[in-house]
Amino acid sequence: MSSKHPIIAHGELYAEPVKKQLSGGPKTMPRDYPEAKQRILNDLDTLTKIIEESSEHFLEEKVICMRLEPKFEAKSYVPDSIIKAISDEGTDIVGGRKYTIRQNEDETLAKLYFVRTTDTGIRKLRSVLQTGERDHIENWKRQIQSIYTIDLLSPDEKIMGFGDGWETGTVEFVLHPLPSNTENEIQAFFSQSGIDTNNAKIKTYEDGITFISAICSNDNLQRAKMYNPLRAAHPIGNVSFVPIRSNPKSVCPTVIKSRQRPTIRIGVFDGGADEEIPLLKGYVTAIDGTPEPAIPECLAHGSGVCSAILYGNLADRSGSIEPPSALIDCYRVFPLRDNKDVDLYEAIDLIEDVVPNSRNTKLYNLSFGPAGAIVDDSISRFTYALDRLAYEVPKDEDSPLFVVAAGNDGDLPPDLNRIQAPSDIVNGMGIGAYTFDTNGNKIIAPYSCVGPGREGAKTKPDILDYGGSSGHPFVIPSLDHTSLSYVAGTSFAAPMVTGKIGKLMSLSRDVSPQIGRALLIHNASIDKSLPRINQGFGFCAEDVTRILECDDNRITIMYNGTILPTQFLNLPIFAPHINEMKGNVSISWTVATVVAPYANDPDAYTNNCLEDTFVPNSMIYSFTKKGEKTETLSFLDASDIPRIRHLLDSGYKQSATPKPHPAKKVWEEDALRAVDYKWDTVIRKSISMRSKSLFDPTLTLHAIGRNGFDTREIKYHVAITIDAPKYVGSLYDTVLQTYQNLTPIEIRNINRLMVR
Repeated sequence: MSSKHPIIAHGELYAEPVKKQLSGGPKTMPRDYPEAKQRILNDLDTLTKIIEESSEHFLEEKVICMRLEPKFEAKSYVPDSIIKAISDEGTDIVGGRKYTIRQNEDETLAKLYFVRTTDTGIRKLRSVLQTGERDHIENWKRQIQSIYTIDLLSPDEKIMGFGDGWETGTVEFVLHPLPSNTENEIQAFFSQSGIDTNNAKIKTYEDGITFISAICSNDNLQRAKMYNPLRAAHPIGNVSFVPIRSNPKSVCPTVIKSRQRPTIRIGVFDGGADEEIPLLKGYVTAIDGTPEPAIPECLAHGSGVCSAILYGNLADRSGSIEPPSALIDCYRVFPLRDNKDVDLYEAIDLIEDVVPNSRNTKLYNLSFGPAGAIVDDSISRFTYALDRLAYEVPKDEDSPLFVVAAGNDGDLPPDLNRIQAPSDIVNGMGIGAYTFDTNGNKIIAPYSCVGPGREGAKTKPDILDYGGSSGHPFVIPSLDHTSLSYVAGTSFAAPMVTGKIGKLMSLSRDVSPQIGRALLIHNASIDKSLPRINQGFGFCAEDVTRILECDDNRITIMYNGTILPTQFLNLPIFAPHINEMKGNVSISWTVATVVAPYANDPDAYTNNCLEDTFVPNSMIYSFTKKGEKTETLSFLDASDIPRIRHLLDSGYKQSATPKPHPAKKVWEEDALRAVDYKWDTVIRKSISMRSKSLFDPTLTLHAIGRNGFDTREIKYHVAITIDAPKYVGSLYDTVLQTYQNLTPIEIRNINRLMVR
């Protein structure tokens, strides 16, 4: 039987920057330049007439749309040359989104950019086109050719997610950044929409985007959509807690008394907690984040969430149980002072205040959110706030991790059953729920909301954990301090995951919350019979202590560091002499990043990403010559050396980097997003190959930035597992002997983590 060893850390010490030539060539343009230029001149004439007729409510600064042709989504087609030509007229790109082109019965998605400008800017663009002063600039010409039309966002394109019978309710409005006069922009919105400011909450961020949560009627909505600076509007559902059933005849277990206390702290935002419940006493600190008096329904929910983090599911657990490995600060955000604040701006304000000022707490649980499925073309303030908090930390600090329940509307019709904000975060985790069937097999809980997630985190929920069901309830302590209560919901699957990450942190100082995120996803079990939108990356491991273990010939290495956009970084996959063994080798990798969010463009919500390339053999290269067949040869194969010399002497060029596997077959931006999940913050892949095909394998990461974030560092957390069952000897020992800067993580006894 194979020995157990701690997983290995500090793989980043062997990371090497590399130079790599990017592939791809010029795209065939849909029309020639003179035709494209005349089309835009016609568009500008129409646009000017609409503005003069005041068919919408315009301010001095207008927001117009530059709609690109289909398949022109790559960042190289951002119309920056066009903007540069008129930038002295106060013109700038302020966001973007997808739009639909309808021709006959076909629908095609394409990209549009929102451009803030003035009447003078529109006239300047017309003048530049008419005079031809930039006709000699190739990039200008290509960008003009890539534009489908220049117009306005139609009123109906601004509103999304409203049913046919919608009459009144809470709506979140998103206004474009108009930093020259944001106050006037907000006042004009209320004047145009007729919404009572007493029924609204407003938040403007430093980047200029403004979120307004307001109670309004359908009449208000119809008036608001005629406001030119309005970017999007979507309805917000009420917050509700899952029903809790008490069983007064049951007996709650007790925790073994200990004179020691954990040092790991976890933050919880919920309905409060009864810190006098014996299982919580001494481990949970209840903090009032609202002056409103606590109510039993909310206290029971928050107390159950805290119990789930500390102890998991209490079903089939009786007598005395081991003390937990973490402490909890539970911030009570319910009931809200304003019972009309269903968009939770009060709670978000508190979270934005607490998290940056709690520098010793980096792991948070949120088991609440407004009801309602996410929509692709609009970002909620809640989601944006959490993603910003995860990214905007001092350079030498770990990023906080938010673990969020995915929502309990999974049994609604398609689209309505999609995950709910803020579980669509890209820098945190959205958790779905599983339960058991009558045979004891794991199944997805029918109430658990499904994916896909939004651009930047298309795989949602991230993972599933136990959330209970009517037949197999999740068990928590009751408020009577002696009995148990029964619940079910993603509200309790999420704290199961939070508690597991907290336990990993308690076991090793090498595990931060974001590393814990990568490790849980890396080790989640996929059910191949289920679609990805139901399970995400799979079912969470039950015993997370096993995650920190390696076998002799199945090892996991962690890599953590930063990378700059445009940089290529080689991460070695440590496997000495792997090509000398027999049989297959399986290699799996998970890459998790923390990136800057960009709420102005839901289609480009992540400002950075990492592209991964697996190189199985560092000695195999491609040799190319124009008009000749490409050849792939190995410097390790003695019979290939003469051929390599001949090709080089004949004018062939050797590829700058070894041949990847598999070769990238698609280069269109939309295909890369759909197939390779480009711009997502989590990558999880695996491959199985014959051992003789491997020699000094590597994983190459390529960092990319956009939206002005081309110089900001990206934090990466990587786990790579090599499974070589027929390796001769111990792969684990050979790796540590060969690469002496690698070290096993220190796994500590829980009691050693506690202080007296």
